[in-house]
Amino acid sequence: MDCHLAATLKSLRRSILVIGYGSPLRSDDGVGQQIAKAIAAWGMPNVKAIAVHQLTPELVEFLAKVDIAIFIDAYPATADQEIQVRPLEPAESGITSGHWCEPQVLLAMTQALYSKHPQAWWMMVPGVNFELGDCFSAVANQGIEAALQEVEQLIKSARTELCMKLG
Repeated sequence: MDCHLAATLKSLRRSILVIGYGSPLRSDDGVGQQIAKAIAAWGMPNVKAIAVHQLTPELVEFLAKVDIAIFIDAYPATADQEIQVRPLEPAESGITSGHWCEPQVLLAMTQALYSKHPQAWWMMVPGVNFELGDCFSAVANQGIEAALQEVEQLIKSARTELCMKLG
């Protein structure tokens, strides 16, 4: 991990939440949790990473306290089998009545309850095996490495963006 990046994040106080989700008992579906645990081990200041089975309304409280959120999950791989990263906005419909929800719905709930929401990205990691098991496929393992690099790049970009605004 880049020491300069860690020091800069600490001094800027830009808070980032990484939420990795999925089932670690369904092979590649557990990549989100695995990535979140790896990011937590970086020990970066102002970066919190949590691993959860699914996205629930209880996460709204965490989202209200951060500037940036990165949601990480697996997706059934297509022919290109690469990670996909896209910016997220709150869902138009807003609130869900269920016990789990999509990232956009969590952002909408955060906006409704706290009158703000973090800047957010959804990172989808390719997987090919979603059967019962606790081992990752080669595709998922490559996706984990690519996702970790992408998260580090998103963090650096957030720092650069803030520096430009302050400069």
